[in-house]
Amino acid sequence: MSYMRIMLAIVLTGLAFPVEGISAFAEDAMPSPSDAAFARERNAEIDASIARVEALQIAEFERAQKAENEKALTAYEQAKFERERNDEINASLAAVANMRAREEQEVAEAEFERQQNAEADASMARVAAIQQAEFERDRNREIDAAMAVCEDIKFAAERNAEIEATLAAVETARREAEFAAARNAEIEISLSGVKSRQSSMVTGSIAR
Repeated sequence: MSYMRIMLAIVLTGLAFPVEGISAFAEDAMPSPSDAAFARERNAEIDASIARVEALQIAEFERAQKAENEKALTAYEQAKFERERNDEINASLAAVANMRAREEQEVAEAEFERQQNAEADASMARVAAIQQAEFERDRNREIDAAMAVCEDIKFAAERNAEIEATLAAVETARREAEFAAARNAEIEISLSGVKSRQSSMVTGSIAR
């Protein structure tokens, strides 16, 4: 028997047999049938008591063990929940950090692209300004050349007009000179005729 069963047997035996009867019981070497039956009954009662006590102890132990298991399970579930919650929080923080990093990267890339576009626009503007200046210089040279040609043409036209005017004046003077010479010749001829008639008249009057 276990320690508990032995102790209960001793206690119950002490209750069943008073102290006065212990010596008498010890003196009887051979127990009577009634004593054996009584002992069996007492042993059965003891076994039943021991079984009840053991059942109570087992039930109490099981309740304590169950409580401890439930407490441990609750602690485990709480720790598991806290770990999962911490994992969720860490994942959320990591996601937020990644999102912020992506946003900062996008902002940096957009700023870099804006600067590149600004530099490209400025470079294109400088090239366009240089091309425009070159075009204007070329255009001015063309205009100057055209104006020079026009001036040459104008000068040639004016010179031609002056030459034509001179030629016309020379021709007119020549014609006028020819006309004057012819007129003078006619006048000379007329004067010669008049002088001849006058001489004839003078000579005729003298002859008379």
